[in-house]
Amino acid sequence: MGTEDQVPHVAENMVRQVTDEEVKQAMFSIGEIKAPGPDGYTSAFFKNAWDVVGGEVTKAVCDFFHNGQILKQINHTVLALVPKIDTPNTVLDYRPISCCNVIYKCISKIITDRLKGSLELLVNINQSAFVPGRKISDNILLTQELMHNYHVDRGPPRCALKIDIQKAYDTVSWSFLEDILNRFGFHQKMVSWIMACVTTVSYSVSINGELHGYFAGKRGLRQGDPMSPYLFTLIMEVLSLMFQKMASNAEFNFHRHCSKQKIINVSFADDLFVFVNGDVGSVQLIRNTLEKFSSISGLVPSLPKSTIFFCNVPGHIKSAILSMMPFREGALPVRYLGVSLISTKLSFRDCQVLVERMERKVDNWMSKSLSFAGRLQLLNSVLAAMYTYWASVFILPMRIVKDLEKRMRRFLWNAGAPGNVRSKVAWNDVCMPKSEGGLGIRSISAVNKALMMSHIWSIITNRESLWVKWIHSYKLKGKNFWEFQGRGGLTWSWRKILSIRTLVRPYVWTRLGSGAQTNAWSDNWCSCSPIRDFITPRRIAQAGFNLQTTVADLIDADGNWRWPQAWYDLFPAGMERCGEKIVHFSSWEAWNNLRVRDNKVAWENMVWYGQCIPRHSFHLWLVLKNKLKTQDRLAVWEAGSETNLRLMCCPLCNYGRDSRDHLFFQCTYAAKVWNIVKRRIDMGNENDTWDSILVWIAQYSASKKLEHIVCKLVVAASAYFIWQERNNRLFSNVRRNEDTVAQIVLDMVRLRIMGFKIGRNAQHGKLLETWRLMGDEPG
Repeated sequence: MGTEDQVPHVAENMVRQVTDEEVKQAMFSIGEIKAPGPDGYTSAFFKNAWDVVGGEVTKAVCDFFHNGQILKQINHTVLALVPKIDTPNTVLDYRPISCCNVIYKCISKIITDRLKGSLELLVNINQSAFVPGRKISDNILLTQELMHNYHVDRGPPRCALKIDIQKAYDTVSWSFLEDILNRFGFHQKMVSWIMACVTTVSYSVSINGELHGYFAGKRGLRQGDPMSPYLFTLIMEVLSLMFQKMASNAEFNFHRHCSKQKIINVSFADDLFVFVNGDVGSVQLIRNTLEKFSSISGLVPSLPKSTIFFCNVPGHIKSAILSMMPFREGALPVRYLGVSLISTKLSFRDCQVLVERMERKVDNWMSKSLSFAGRLQLLNSVLAAMYTYWASVFILPMRIVKDLEKRMRRFLWNAGAPGNVRSKVAWNDVCMPKSEGGLGIRSISAVNKALMMSHIWSIITNRESLWVKWIHSYKLKGKNFWEFQGRGGLTWSWRKILSIRTLVRPYVWTRLGSGAQTNAWSDNWCSCSPIRDFITPRRIAQAGFNLQTTVADLIDADGNWRWPQAWYDLFPAGMERCGEKIVHFSSWEAWNNLRVRDNKVAWENMVWYGQCIPRHSFHLWLVLKNKLKTQDRLAVWEAGSETNLRLMCCPLCNYGRDSRDHLFFQCTYAAKVWNIVKRRIDMGNENDTWDSILVWIAQYSASKKLEHIVCKLVVAASAYFIWQERNNRLFSNVRRNEDTVAQIVLDMVRLRIMGFKIGRNAQHGKLLETWRLMGDEPG
């Protein structure tokens, strides 16, 4: 199974002495040190507590690595039972999550960090979990290709087994784990550390917040232990090795399109898909291998949750296989790794779960009183993340994209309430970056294409991936990716990847070097690439070249171009090496090039900055966009006559028609509020006009001086509370005088300044005195 020289270059590194810095890094990575600063550890926890407890923590961790023994108190674990379903009835309906001791997690994290360095050497590329550089999407895309047309009886007989391991982490045999660690060639000291952590565990169960029982563990890995996923990956690698050994049996036949890479299984942790030819002998070998693996590892397939799929298998053979493998027969589409596994095109119905999930999330938030700023935060951090995983695997149907964006718009502007979306700002403008006047929400369609471009990058760079190797072997077959003609029965995912080539093509350039690896006609390497846009394959052949000719082949021994002189007339400005900056692919860069663009705004930093009050900033953004429902805008929208009558004049000064420029701060009421609060700040000679405020914004919005930050706070708070007073008078007949509103503005800004860490140096003394903070302790 393994040899002791498999990881020689990392063995000594694995068992090196633990340092204080390594302990700090481990504490940071498990979340005990909340956020790194310039020196890496400037969080409140580290500054206030590490000097007190750091020595004891480091000593406890180092003692373990020195003598290999761990205190029972440190390795005691609380089991939190998390329900798998809405109405759990039995203990099997709960997932036991291990809440480990902080010092133990620090020890485990250090071992894990050392363990990760060897996984790429030991774990085959058909396992994509927890190995750096591998992607979960590879398994989905490959499985999608192998199960293409499973809904029709065509081609050689084949079957696929989706196997669920029963209580996978909880049933691992400890003796088996120790044996494979030794057989994989890990240092004996590393093996003893791992087994000490795994085998000395004790448990208590948390029920309704109270601990019950105290018992020792007998088998299994803890879900919640940083080390467990990596150990389980090594365990599943043993199954892959057993399958590969089994494939040497003459009775075994590979699944269609699997023989070149010798693909039998693809795994993501305990999610296992096995592919085999549709004959009894091959399936018999799979069953025997699974039984042998179960007997030595303790991992047993769950019969009710495991499924077998058939394609063009005769009825009598299918019956024999089902009697041999007592799994239920499945049909596509089926959920695999969180997405729909399809055999044809991705339909709206296949993605409906995305819409339903977002709908449920929004329904849970509807009962909460959220400001626009609060909704924006949830939209960017939660709702936008809900579709990202699917968007990284499939090009989503446009109907799904529109449905998701409709719910996002409804949540932002209507708080999720049903009915027509009453948008204040067009969605395309909202989806602009904040630097261009938007809210930084990303268009789903642009994000989807940018994420899918990563697969193109994987193909053209030949990333170490089973799916990439399969694409080159069975799809491209030596052809240039950019020239590949997508004809015939292609899978939905592959066809969609090919369809976005025109979007990504202009941004992919080849580093020329010697030119031996650069295709002369298809790759971007000079100012007029790709040359295929100018010269046809016929002319290329007539000149004595072919479509595989490299740039090096075009240059003779004297450094001259070998193509015909007449070709120079076809090229703009001749052939020169490209001077573009070469950068590694990132989805953000791809999105930034795909998205709709607009001019940058001068007021971005006036609205969005670290010390802002979010709800005030959102309102100020509406003011600067001139999207408030003032009378002049309602007239443009042809509002009803009753509304127009009520808004005949400004509700604050009862004179003139209220508009943004009138309300902020020309209105006599607003002007008085503004003049009161302006005494606390230094904004030069700005008068009471909005244009004057805009001049100041353009000049100082990017400033990080404390006095200018306070000015920005005052402007935003004044606009917010003046608008609030205007609406109170209009809709609830509640009135406050100018002094009251001004005091509310000043109190709010003063409260925000108290949260600043500004110290007491002379530079800020005047500001602290102006805002009457000299007697208070700043935050």
